[in-house]
Amino acid sequence: MKSKKIICKLMVGIMIVGVLTGCGKKVIPTEATKVQEDTKELKAEEGAKLLFWAKPGELEYGKAVAESFQKEYGVKVTVQESGLDAVNKMMLDGPSGNGADIFMAAHDTFSTAHDAGLLLELNNSVTEKIKEQVNETAVKSVEKAGKLYGVPVSVETYGLLYNKNLVKDEPAETMEQIVEEAKAYNNPGENKFWYLTAVSDGFAAYPFLSLDGFSVFGKNGTDNDNPGFKTPEFEKGLENISALKEIIPIKAEDLKMETASQLEQNFKEGKTAYYPSGPWLVKTLKEDNIDFGVTTLPTWGGKQMKSFASIQNAYVSAYTDYPKAAQLFASYLISEEAASLLYEKVYKITSRKDISNVSGLKDDEQLRVFAEAFKDAVPMPAVKRMSYYWTVIQGVINPVFEQKMTPTEGARKAQKDFDALVESE
Repeated sequence: MKSKKIICKLMVGIMIVGVLTGCGKKVIPTEATKVQEDTKELKAEEGAKLLFWAKPGELEYGKAVAESFQKEYGVKVTVQESGLDAVNKMMLDGPSGNGADIFMAAHDTFSTAHDAGLLLELNNSVTEKIKEQVNETAVKSVEKAGKLYGVPVSVETYGLLYNKNLVKDEPAETMEQIVEEAKAYNNPGENKFWYLTAVSDGFAAYPFLSLDGFSVFGKNGTDNDNPGFKTPEFEKGLENISALKEIIPIKAEDLKMETASQLEQNFKEGKTAYYPSGPWLVKTLKEDNIDFGVTTLPTWGGKQMKSFASIQNAYVSAYTDYPKAAQLFASYLISEEAASLLYEKVYKITSRKDISNVSGLKDDEQLRVFAEAFKDAVPMPAVKRMSYYWTVIQGVINPVFEQKMTPTEGARKAQKDFDALVESE
């Protein structure tokens, strides 16, 4: 989807909220009307009943956690799948009273949801619980001006998968070692590549782009006007991308997320030794009885690679009739019981700092690596122009990787393309 269309869609959603609130429907609560009790124990309202919008494909998990919550708190929770765009759906349904009390959404939609007035500021006691139990990196994804507006529930980032039939000893800790081993192993005619990655994609490329300090949209990912393309750090990152061509002699067009299934198949067939990916691939590999391991991303030039991280957050609607009960349910999603159900039902990683009592996850040697890697990961920026990054980066990485464009030229093109997108707004 083109970036301009995305922005137009969001603007229309925001306009709809304004129209609906002006037609006698529910209005966005003001600071004076928001529930901000500071009591240590938050209690559900009498007769409270909640609607929870779970992520697509996670209805079973949603129902299981709702049942567990009801047993403990006596509050009935109805669960529905939200569809792919819960935030825009809430823009339409929230003001009319038909939206969810709690809904799940990816962290990069936080700014849009917050600025549209969809999110309830969380009670101080809930905020304290979240900060105490949840990984600090995840907490930042729901924070605005020191206040929290959501509960980070699950996390994803990259780890380095390795094929134990090829990597006989301990997995490599440096790209230097991988490069040397690739030179001896690679055989393009037989589709044998020691190391593969979807380098054309902005997510998969980020560990290489960020290696020398490049940060997308500023250090904290909040500078919507400055993508960081006009920096020496970004240019050095493109140099790393260009250097990968030596060990991945494949066309850039064949190294993108759309062709990831082919790269994964090469790994499954034992023709690729190392493949960076996320926890979403682990379950499939186990089901296919692939003998593999997971380790953290390697260093290169003595510097640690860092991956983008994605966080799924639970938000309490500003329009809910039961703000106390809704906050109780949202915070329950990070309990050990709910974290265990998250692993059991959808094989995902909780945002909790401590997973020692999370059934299943605590004994899963592969997924535990991703939980550890998340501590050093970088949450994808939630600025409104983040969509521009994906568009710009692919148009630059491909020619740089193919060595048809120098890193310096690539950096200039990236900034020029970004400026053109801003100009088209």
